[in-house]
Amino acid sequence: MDRDMPGPMTPFDELVTTPELQMIKLLIPYAPASGRQTLAALVKYTELRKAVRLFHSGGRCPGIRAFEEPAPDTPADLLEQMRPYLAPQQASALDIIVRVQEMMPLVEMLQASGAMSGNAGEGSGPGFDFTDLLAGMLTPEQQEMFAEYSEMFSHSQQSDQKGDHKDGQ
Repeated sequence: MDRDMPGPMTPFDELVTTPELQMIKLLIPYAPASGRQTLAALVKYTELRKAVRLFHSGGRCPGIRAFEEPAPDTPADLLEQMRPYLAPQQASALDIIVRVQEMMPLVEMLQASGAMSGNAGEGSGPGFDFTDLLAGMLTPEQQEMFAEYSEMFSHSQQSDQKGDHKDGQ
């Protein structure tokens, strides 16, 4: 039987779970029906207890240092760090969004120069918006994701233009 391989564990999951807990999780479906809920609760309780200890260890736990790294500089960096944990369909949608965001400065430059403002091609009127054209090529779910990320990127660009940099520049 061909089964999808599970995705990689997040760094946080690697800190709060053990190989033994992973084995118990794999065995839960094969346990008697009356014991499945108890086993699942035991696993989650053990992970919660370990997570609480991890953050209350006062930095003595070597793994907690992974959470002291600086946050990604841009939303694009954050999305790239999330990429290994996404399903293939989600990663594909993410790629589309990143490519569109990379094209946006070019589109804005073309709009500012007037190349897309009415005489550039058929069907492009004075109010032509390239993002509307791109959004029309996406599924409704991708359109919603595109709108969310577009807003997130525009806020990031506005902050950069105002001089709100993390390093004080």
